[in-house]
Amino acid sequence: MKRALLAVLFVSLLPASGAEAQQPDLRDYEAGFYVPHRGVITNVYLRHVSASGDRDFSQIQAAFRATYVLKFGELVVVPFDVSLPVVDVTVFQADPAAPTGPKTALRASGVGDVTYIPTIGYGLVQNAEDHTHTWFAFTPYVTLPTGTYDNTRFVNISGNRWVVRPQLVAGQRFLKAFTVEAMVNMAFQGDNDEFLLPTANGAAQVTLSQAPSFGGIFHLGMDLSPTFFTGVGYLIDAAGRRAVETPAGELEIASRQTVQSLRLTMGIRLEKASTLMLQFQPDIGASEGMTKSQFVGARFTHVFF
Repeated sequence: MKRALLAVLFVSLLPASGAEAQQPDLRDYEAGFYVPHRGVITNVYLRHVSASGDRDFSQIQAAFRATYVLKFGELVVVPFDVSLPVVDVTVFQADPAAPTGPKTALRASGVGDVTYIPTIGYGLVQNAEDHTHTWFAFTPYVTLPTGTYDNTRFVNISGNRWVVRPQLVAGQRFLKAFTVEAMVNMAFQGDNDEFLLPTANGAAQVTLSQAPSFGGIFHLGMDLSPTFFTGVGYLIDAAGRRAVETPAGELEIASRQTVQSLRLTMGIRLEKASTLMLQFQPDIGASEGMTKSQFVGARFTHVFF
């Protein structure tokens, strides 16, 4: 039974909502220095996420994001920033009773959960001539359970719960071409009261709860020319303990689990208002029982002045 629970947990909690696209990329917050008052930023993300091992999946993510920026001197306020993911995922699940046998393909597709991403930021310019400056920001990511969810299926696009993830950011540009940026966040997840759990008689709907999660991101970027930049990011995510409420009481189905990743980015400034990023992100460390994944993708950004 324990083995069956772990197998279904992997399927049910697979991050199929396009959460990768919600994580800030290299120099996102620095854009506050350059985007004009009442500027509009549009982003399109396209990524292929996959894992190969004991637990396999293949996922295509697209996300569409629009941001409206207000500036009051050195203060940057983003009252409107919304991301909408669209996801297609296939999970190849082994039979817990016969793990070496053929795997069953489970598939889901649809619209993911909308995330609202308001931000308050502040910048300090040390040297305008060589662009040396510092920025600070606070972003409370709010994910709404608006996506595709079927309480009779183990694979879903939506998480079917609210998530609030406040994030603090500090960054610095120096020597004209280099930037460093550090971010820390904490996620508070609501309950999913339609979580499907396997039982001896088939499956039952129970309430899934999760303890707060913690995360951090460190970015280092470098301009190689006026139209090309590159960078590396280190990401860590410690997902909180997961448990379900059953008639027999609370049942823990996953303790705290940690994943560490590297994000490699190459950016091409197509022209003043448009940028194309090409990215590769492999997981470099994971808790026991977790499956390492990776994604390759592209992101197109355009600013309307």
